[in-house]
Amino acid sequence: MRSNDQQIRFCKSSDGVSLAYATIGKGPPLVKAANWLNHLEYDWKSPVWRHWIVELSRHHTFIRYDERGCGLSDWNVEGFSLDAWVNDLEAVVDAAGLERFPLLGISQGGPIAIAYAMRHPEKVTHLILYGSYAAGLRQCALPPKVTEEAEVFLQLIKVGWGKKHSAFRQVFTSLFIPEATPDQANWFNELQRVSSTPENAARMLDAFFNLDVRDLAAQLKIPTLILHAKGDLRVPFIEGRRLAALIPGSRFVPLDSNNHILLSTERAWQHFLTEVRDFLGVSATEQQTIWKTRSIDTKSSRVPPRDQWKEISSLFERAVDLGSSERNELLSQISNSEVRREVESLLKQAGSGSLTPGLNELVQDSLRSFDAAYDNLAGRTIAHYHILEKLGEGGMGTIYKARDPRLDRLVALKFLPHYFSSQPELKLRFVQEAKSAAALDHPNICTVFEIAETAGGQLYISMPCYQGETLKDKIDRGPVDIDEALKYVTQGAGALADAHSAGIIHRDIKPANLFVTHNGQLKILDFGVAKVTDVSLTGTGVLVGTVNYMSPEQASGKFVDHRTDMWSLGVVFYEMLTGKHPFSGESGSISIYAIQHEQPESVRTLRQEVPESIDRVLARLMAKEPADRYETFNEFLTAIAPNS
Repeated sequence: MRSNDQQIRFCKSSDGVSLAYATIGKGPPLVKAANWLNHLEYDWKSPVWRHWIVELSRHHTFIRYDERGCGLSDWNVEGFSLDAWVNDLEAVVDAAGLERFPLLGISQGGPIAIAYAMRHPEKVTHLILYGSYAAGLRQCALPPKVTEEAEVFLQLIKVGWGKKHSAFRQVFTSLFIPEATPDQANWFNELQRVSSTPENAARMLDAFFNLDVRDLAAQLKIPTLILHAKGDLRVPFIEGRRLAALIPGSRFVPLDSNNHILLSTERAWQHFLTEVRDFLGVSATEQQTIWKTRSIDTKSSRVPPRDQWKEISSLFERAVDLGSSERNELLSQISNSEVRREVESLLKQAGSGSLTPGLNELVQDSLRSFDAAYDNLAGRTIAHYHILEKLGEGGMGTIYKARDPRLDRLVALKFLPHYFSSQPELKLRFVQEAKSAAALDHPNICTVFEIAETAGGQLYISMPCYQGETLKDKIDRGPVDIDEALKYVTQGAGALADAHSAGIIHRDIKPANLFVTHNGQLKILDFGVAKVTDVSLTGTGVLVGTVNYMSPEQASGKFVDHRTDMWSLGVVFYEMLTGKHPFSGESGSISIYAIQHEQPESVRTLRQEVPESIDRVLARLMAKEPADRYETFNEFLTAIAPNS
């Protein structure tokens, strides 16, 4: 096959998988390990990838290939693993008849390139790693929130990857190339759809999470250049620095970009090419001819000397797992201000506790885009309900205000989104929410009128349309009056006591799920992640709920009982009295480490008029060990009664 100057051929890997590879350009070979996702023909025409192919083939015969499971290679693949990917690279190198060559690894191609270089050091002359890492997230000691976000990634791929509407794929485009033009974004959206099936894309990503070449990287004796965009949303900048610290004698180059895939119009792309060509020995005269009159300042950003990277990385690894006081003490002992600034920068990124910064916002934006296209129900009639307006959105659904003409009353209808309706587990959880609430008859628990399904298979719950506001709205305005806070916490405790006696644990008590009606009555909302005796909707170690309000045992993925709700209500009570979360740091961030290991500041330190007895009650509610909390909410109500 031939596409312009690109020649496409096929070979077979050791397990019989057919691989498509392409060569273009003249000169000594330069091989690129495959990464997620490729399509040889589509990439060649793409405004996202074409400049990579053109420039990297200007002085070399550039060889690249489609990964197993995507592009022109076999899609019917049994396994995805590091060994299989390295075997694929071996097959391409052998088919192309290569003896010695530099090897480029981009993103997930980096670990594959490292493993190949260790297996065949006699073949690899230089190693270039861009936007890469040494260990997948499942191989790292990361907070539970990261695991949650990883599952969100996989779920989005399985649900929406192949759909015509691009909202789901836009999540990934926004992470890979946030500064893309509309044309570039559209191309990348379409690349995802045409390059692989949703199942293969999810399986590949799941396998990438398990990669770990740290031991191999530490043994490399090949000249290595590592480049990483400072604002990379897909693979955080920290990972590039960690990789540089692992590989002996490697050179690290930060790039001023927010894009995981560098675009042709940004200065970071020119910087990248200059560094790579210098590394590969392309003469300055040849490079000057390429850039003509364009000049680039590769020294515009301050970069620490090479011999400081290992010190910075070592200090970061020591500091990241420390509590705030121990961490501050360690930082105060760093005499070099530049080293300290770099370590603090890494800690700030790590403190976000996220698979990738801004993921939640990107996901929500894309899901809202999907809703706007398919779920704008205002003005429609569902069953006998006349939809009036959208009231809000939550993790398990969208809520609309509607009129029930049969009884001439206003109701709130909560719809499970279309993009979740195809998932049996999520439908079961939604039904469980309705059943849990309907099984309870308590004035402080939201009533459920009915659960039904639209003609299109979308589940919804009908509930009263209360007038008032959430506790979150109240707390956002500042501390709540002490008597008022006592009233709300006792009402909530009474409702939870009733739920617990029925074998139902809420597991997501937080201010946003506690509604105060216009006459001051508290209503507990959203039993979407409730745990019911003898009913299991989530596997062991799977986190459900809201991290900021999880008990220590819930945040660890351990077994939870009714006392996890005590912890959460204690956190809400503390917030009502002080206006702040008990485990928020100076920056306002809340870490799993603090929840599990640190003690909150006494509420009386922040608000002296709070009685000491309430301070003692809060200490019991938020005890780290469940056994140290109240046995039941009735015991708590007895303890709090003298203050009410």
